Amino acid sequence: MVNDPTHLHGPLGPALAPNGDLVSAQGDAVNPDPNQQSEIVEFTPAGTFVAEMTVEPTNAGAAFGLAVEPVGNAFRFAAVDDFQNTLDLWTVP
Repeated sequence: MVNDPTHLHGPLGPALAPNGDLVSAQGDAVNPDPNQQSEIVEFTPAGTFVAEMTVEPTNAGAAFGLAVEPVGNAFRFAAVDDFQNTLDLWTVP
């Protein structure tokens, strides 16, 4: 269980990264923070915060879903930007 009101703002679409970490889009419907809008957050299996990445910094609720797939020694990460109506893709080492 992860309880981190600093980084969790209405988690949506949680997924496990290949390294075992939990990643989740933040829908901003719960515990909103205007300085941390529409983000993807990552936690270790023990619940320790690792990192956050902004999908749409000026529009709350835009980070809507995500998917993760392994690619060699890295992983490909996809996140929905519901404000721009786009699917953003990254490859993470």
